[in-house]
Amino acid sequence: MRLVDLRSTTAPPRLEVVVQASAAAELLRLIGVLYNDDPDGFDVGRERIEAIRAHLPEELDRDIDALRFADDGKDFLILALLAATLPDPSGVGELLTALEEDPALSWRLLVGQEAQGLDAVDPEFGIALLAGDREAYARLERLVADGRDDEKSIRQLTRLLDMDPEDHGRRLAGVIERFDVAVWRSLEEEAMGPIRRDAAHHHERLAAGEDPTTVIVEATNGYEPPDDVGLRRIVLLPSYWMRPWLVVGRHGPDLEVISTVVGDEFLVLPSEAPPPALVKLAKALSDESRLRLLRRMASGPISLTEATAALDVTKATAHHHLSILRQAGLVSMRGTGRSTRYALRNNPADAARDALADYCCRP
Repeated sequence: MRLVDLRSTTAPPRLEVVVQASAAAELLRLIGVLYNDDPDGFDVGRERIEAIRAHLPEELDRDIDALRFADDGKDFLILALLAATLPDPSGVGELLTALEEDPALSWRLLVGQEAQGLDAVDPEFGIALLAGDREAYARLERLVADGRDDEKSIRQLTRLLDMDPEDHGRRLAGVIERFDVAVWRSLEEEAMGPIRRDAAHHHERLAAGEDPTTVIVEATNGYEPPDDVGLRRIVLLPSYWMRPWLVVGRHGPDLEVISTVVGDEFLVLPSEAPPPALVKLAKALSDESRLRLLRRMASGPISLTEATAALDVTKATAHHHLSILRQAGLVSMRGTGRSTRYALRNNPADAARDALADYCCRP
């Protein structure tokens, strides 16, 4: 028998990974942090966040609040994904130009992100919304009217659908211009100095030919990109204000955007201060439940469901423990949603010994 193989032998395109030091992304993330409902969850601390918020002009505060569809500041963290599509230097000016040319840009991004996973039958649903597909919007309105899915998502999507798309973009542009003058310019260098140093470091590693996945795992403190043949580009956007949170989102069918955490080595810290990574590591190892999870993962990767069962707690509590372990650099995560698996990234004993020795024995 002879075989004629008509299948393509072309190798899949190489995944492109780029790192951007984006002022536009960081300005939007700062707004998200200021309006988050858990200020204690950020490295900069509640006191600093509340002090900045208290100095916002009253009218600007009201206008920002009126733009929000979510109660936790998530909308501005989503909007930071816009920076991945802006031309260099991906600054405030480039963002305002993009909103002027396409005022509905911001609204489409928010709707597309919030609707992802809402229609389990069609995984491309959110992407179709991002592209402005009319049939997808009609389907979304039916889903919202039926109220069959997650109540919180339905409520937030209802708020978005009640907004005029182009009016949203124009109001957002006005908020950005005023926030830039009132707040951002006085804080810009504090954030952008570390961000530029972090971005330059990872850019140099990529330019030297280092494996992109290795760079991503280090930059994200344990996030492994998905095995998705449709994924063509990953943009890393280091953040100062978002520490210690990692934010991952899709912006179209082939682009993933990751807000990473600026590394400790790029921060300006008092000479005697322990590095934040050491503090996170100590916190991670100080809890019995997290120690039990580390012991369980020594036998292999686990899912959130398995972690929940192992600890006999709610999924929210198990996810909290796994998040703290990842922030400490002890655990990697791979996959999305229910398919996410958590695995040991570093030996806990070695990581603790090396981090403590580095701090205690440094000159």
